[in-house]
Amino acid sequence: MSAQFVAVVIPVYKDIPSHNEIISLRQCLSVLGHYPIEFVGPASLNTASYCEFCSPKTPFNYNSFDDAYFKDVNGYNRLLLSKNFYKRFSNYRYILIHQLDAFVFKDELSYWCHQGYHYIGAPQVAHLNGPGEIQFLKGYSKVLNIINALFKTNYTVKNVGNGGFSLRHVTKCLGLMSLMHSKLKAWGNLNEDGFFKYAGNLLSPYFKLPTEDIALKFAVEINPQAAIASLNGSLPFGCHAFDKYEPEFWEKYIPGLKTEFANANQSARSN
Repeated sequence: MSAQFVAVVIPVYKDIPSHNEIISLRQCLSVLGHYPIEFVGPASLNTASYCEFCSPKTPFNYNSFDDAYFKDVNGYNRLLLSKNFYKRFSNYRYILIHQLDAFVFKDELSYWCHQGYHYIGAPQVAHLNGPGEIQFLKGYSKVLNIINALFKTNYTVKNVGNGGFSLRHVTKCLGLMSLMHSKLKAWGNLNEDGFFKYAGNLLSPYFKLPTEDIALKFAVEINPQAAIASLNGSLPFGCHAFDKYEPEFWEKYIPGLKTEFANANQSARSN
């Protein structure tokens, strides 16, 4: 596998990561540290903690962007929907976004890169956006129902997936953003991962998304206990938001996970 085929991109914004973030980072570097490691963070960040975890065994780059992108979730969404972000990694074919609330269980990165998809993330619950926001594929679903009825096909909306632990084809993501420029401008403060499933469904097969069953083998987010049961007890490549969704379930799979921190984080998010 070429050294420029795929990189692991780790967004950071804290000078000192939390206990559970350290667990995530250590596991990532242990399992995927032989791939290029690209940290992404604000220009003003003190990177000493991350240097300590990586050096000297794991070479890495730190890619700084304007601090405004890391002030809040809206700023992060803008960064991940900016062409400049993907152009920064244009020397790679794929990037794996690995936020520090994700956990990788095994090295399947090469396998997933060779499956031919342009974006993969954990399946999400289908929902409608608020009044005035872009309604996620509402009309498209109706069109698919008509096509299926006429031609006896079984096309479905691919509700994949979450961006916190996601594999992205750099050139195809840039192409999608160019082709859907007007929708991108209108996206506002909606989550960045929603754009790729929205636009990716509309521009299939130019932009290839997996089915939800396949995406579940890549990553789990919501309802992890039920998800792992549906995989017959097998673990996926990774998971996202282990400190938000059923953290007590993940304790047996993530050594050292402190659920009291997880519950506190979940409470803070809900307030």
